[in-house]
Amino acid sequence: MFLKIILMGAIGFLLWYAWGYTKPSNFPIIHVKIFATYEHVEQKFLQKAIDSYLSNGFFYLNVIGMKQQLLKLPWVYEVSVQRKWPDTVVVNVVEQKAVLQWGGKALVNAKGVIFAPSASTFPHGLATIFGPEDRKLEIFTLYKKMQLLFEPIDLTIKQLILSPEHHWEILLSNNAAVYLKEADPLGQVELLINLYRKITADREKEPKSIDLRYNTGLAVKWE
Repeated sequence: MFLKIILMGAIGFLLWYAWGYTKPSNFPIIHVKIFATYEHVEQKFLQKAIDSYLSNGFFYLNVIGMKQQLLKLPWVYEVSVQRKWPDTVVVNVVEQKAVLQWGGKALVNAKGVIFAPSASTFPHGLATIFGPEDRKLEIFTLYKKMQLLFEPIDLTIKQLILSPEHHWEILLSNNAAVYLKEADPLGQVELLINLYRKITADREKEPKSIDLRYNTGLAVKWE
């Protein structure tokens, strides 16, 4: 029992000494280095989030908490936080890269993840995809596959929507609307690609819409 008391006292003394030595006032964080592209993320917001953690000093800096706080900023995709002896913190910030717009209120990155910064920060010229939330990855993947299919006829997709009426709506770069049945959309697009040159061969203008939802053919409307 006596040895146990001595041991506990020794441990308590070491902890007290360690705290006295490593307390924030003895090892303050003096330098903060932030690496970011600042395409969409503003430095003042990064600095504000970081500053709220610096008072704990070098040894007691909450690295995980700081990282989580930075990841809450709308355009931040990835963060690393490192301490550099004796008084420096290095923060690397990777911004989101938007490749598509999800409806009118969010964006999609290259991995199909939806994020929602302020609409005023949306990049211009992005194609739009939209549909049920639980099918967002399916719609994203389908968009990429369809884009490749339209390349041989020099068209791109401006908009791909899975309608509440259970059909696909495509707006092409020539402003032609394409309507597909919900099932097997890629097969229907392949059919359209094979027929497109014949459909437009004798026409000066592009079609206004092409509807492939029929069981025995398709319907074309012209301007």
